[in-house]
Amino acid sequence: MTECRLFNDAPSSGCWNMAVDQVLLENASAGRSTLRFYQWESPTLSLGYFQHYSDRQQHSASLNCPCVRRASGGGAILHDYELTYSYATPSESRVAEQQAALYDAFHESLINVLKNFGVDAIRCETPRNAQSKFLCFQRHTIGDVLLDNHKITGSAQRRFQQGTLQHGSILLRQSTAAPELPGIYELTGIDLTAEALIQAWLPRLSSELQSDFVGAQLSSIEAKRVEIVRQEKFGSQRWNQKK
Repeated sequence: MTECRLFNDAPSSGCWNMAVDQVLLENASAGRSTLRFYQWESPTLSLGYFQHYSDRQQHSASLNCPCVRRASGGGAILHDYELTYSYATPSESRVAEQQAALYDAFHESLINVLKNFGVDAIRCETPRNAQSKFLCFQRHTIGDVLLDNHKITGSAQRRFQQGTLQHGSILLRQSTAAPELPGIYELTGIDLTAEALIQAWLPRLSSELQSDFVGAQLSSIEAKRVEIVRQEKFGSQRWNQKK
């Protein structure tokens, strides 16, 4: 078992959340793994790296929401009543060696945990709308977590030579800014809180990742770096509207 930092952050802005994930990826190159759980201070639309900013006009329900561009690919995500996770790890770590293995570690363990709450989710085996839909949760790709044929969890990766970042979203409830996407509550009537899910999921993730989680926060050096990345990248129009 290797030591892995564990962050459970308060809800923050989209540009701050994306900046933290980038800094954790940067630090993974120095041999440091971090698992982070976080939420969003207001409904926020995150665009996939390759999406055009103008495409957000096609989704009227989220036009008044803040918008940030992720460093990872995929479709747009409306972050609201959800739990978001990120995991940054050195490239030489066991789970980072194969791309699919890291997806499976999180998605399969989540499916097993959800069963304990009475939520019978399954793994997607047949892709659907792989590129045609604006919203990520309307795209079904192999390995996504589905409930009654609705996607409730998806993940994306950013891989550098020295480190890998994977982050993903678990849709707990429907948002008024994305009314076409039901969450776990709408599909099952089960009111699953983010904190309850975290506490149930951690033992499974510890086993899957072969890690001992140690509660931590950003160091002062990391916090300064996050603020720079937030201002110069994720909080700038140049980045968010670059395509």
